[in-house]
Amino acid sequence: MSTRSHDDLVALLSRRQVLARASTLALGLVALPPVSLSLPISPPSTGLSLSDATLQAFADTMLPGCRVDRTDLGNPIDPLAIAGVDPLPGAVQADALAVSHHPEVGFDPLAPGFLSDLEARSLPRGGDFLHLDFASRVQVCLDGLDFSNPSRTLWELGAAIAFIAFCAAPLIRNATASEACGYRVMGLPGVAPNGYGDYSYGLQLSTERTPAGSLP
Repeated sequence: MSTRSHDDLVALLSRRQVLARASTLALGLVALPPVSLSLPISPPSTGLSLSDATLQAFADTMLPGCRVDRTDLGNPIDPLAIAGVDPLPGAVQADALAVSHHPEVGFDPLAPGFLSDLEARSLPRGGDFLHLDFASRVQVCLDGLDFSNPSRTLWELGAAIAFIAFCAAPLIRNATASEACGYRVMGLPGVAPNGYGDYSYGLQLSTERTPAGSLP
C-alpha cells in the first residue's frame, strides 16, 4: 500500500500533540522508583489472549516494525500482531503490551472500552482488528482518532503507550541500545554511568576561553 494513509495517521497524532503527551508520560515513568519499573510483567503461560494480541496489533499500527516472535524483555508476540511493513523494530518488539499492563500506567481498566470501540470499527472493514491487513488497520485507527469519536482520548492514550515503550524503554532498568530496540533505531546509546570516554563531536565547539580556562 501507499504510505500516505499511515503518514496521515502519524500527522493526525502529531496534530493532537500525542508525541508531547507521550514524552511527558515517558519522563514520568522514568522518574518512578527503579524497583517498580524493574518488576517484570508476567506474560501468559501459554500464548496470548485475543485482547493482548489485538493490543499488540494496534501498537504495530502506531509504530510498525519487523516481524519477531519475542519482545526485548522476552515476552511472546502473537504471530498475527506485527504486519511486517517496516524492516526495523517497532513498538511491539519494544514491549508496548507490557507497558500497557503496568499498574502505574493505569490502562488496564480502560482497555475493554477501547477494544470494544476498536473492534466495532474493524468489523465493517472485514473482520476483527487482529485479522485485518495493515492498510485496513490504518483506516480503522484514522476513524478512531477522528475528532468526531467521543472516545478518541482512549485511542490517544493507546497510541501514547506505543510511543512511550519505543522511545523511553521504561521497563528496562538502565537501558542501553543493546537491550532496547527503540534506542537502536533512534541511535541513542542509552545509560552510561561513567560517560562515553571515546565519544567526540569531531570538531572544535568553541574557540573562546575564559581567564580560568573554563567555559563562560
